[in-house]
Order: sequence, then structure tokens, then C-alpha cells
Amino acid sequence: MPFSLGDSRTVDIQLLADRPEFIPQLAEWHFCEWAYLRPDDSVANRVRLLQERSGRTEPPLTFIASSGAELLGSAMLIHREMDTHLQFTPWLAGVFVAPAHRRRGVGSALAEHVVREAAALGYSTVYLFTPSAQDFFSRLGWSIVEHTRYRDSDVTIMSHTQIT
Repeated sequence: MPFSLGDSRTVDIQLLADRPEFIPQLAEWHFCEWAYLRPDDSVANRVRLLQERSGRTEPPLTFIASSGAELLGSAMLIHREMDTHLQFTPWLAGVFVAPAHRRRGVGSALAEHVVREAAALGYSTVYLFTPSAQDFFSRLGWSIVEHTRYRDSDVTIMSHTQIT
């Protein structure tokens, strides 16, 4: 569902599978943002992962926010995110908003979209981990599951249960 950035532009959230031209830029953004969590990663690997996570009807699904030809951000619904917590599924992952568009509702809209999509697929609870955005997700109704150490970083695992 489209929403406004507060200026004259409308933002659409859609599947990355419908906008594959955004994969190279998104791979670069994701690599720059999270390479420290995966030291052996590369932009080429991120391109491959995004292609693999470009499902249309079931996870892994990648959603993007865009305004016309401009990519604004992303969020994913995937089965597994942390190899240390295999009991949790599915996961909200890859929530990223381009710096110029932060604090304008794009990240919230993407995260909420993924939660709704998960509920539509029969998942009432979704998980995430974050090294730095605990406050952001708490404001969106996510609850802390635990604080832990993952890949040499302190992270918070959170969950969101959709009440139907």
C-alpha cells in the first residue's frame, strides 16, 4: 500500500522480485551496513543472497520501498537468520533505509509490512536480531527475547506477535 514521504512523492512497497534492477544497489547497501557481522562476505555474495531471497509467495521474501525509480529501503521475511537460534522462525531481516530517507516512516512501513505478510502466511510470531536498533523496534511493538553475543557483536533478539 502506497504512502507519502511528506513531500510530493509516493512510496510503494513491493517485492524485490518485481524490481530486480535494484539488486546491485541493495547488495552494496547491505554489504556496507552489515559486513562486520560476516567478515568473509562480499557485494557479489550479497547479490547472490538477494537473488535467492527474491521469492514471490513464501519465504524467503524481500520487500523494497521505492519512489518511482529511486530505491529507498528494504526488509526481508526469511526462515532462518541466526545459526545459533534455529528454534525461531521466521525472521524479519535486512531492514535498511537509505540515510537520506531515514526518520520519514520508511523503515516502520517496511517492518510492519513484513509482519502483516508473515501473518497472512500463517506466522503469528516473527523474530529479529539487532545490534543497534532495539529502541526503534520497541516503538513498533517488538519485545525483547534475549540479549546475546553473535558473531563477536552484542545483539538483541526480539519478537513480534500479530494478534488476529
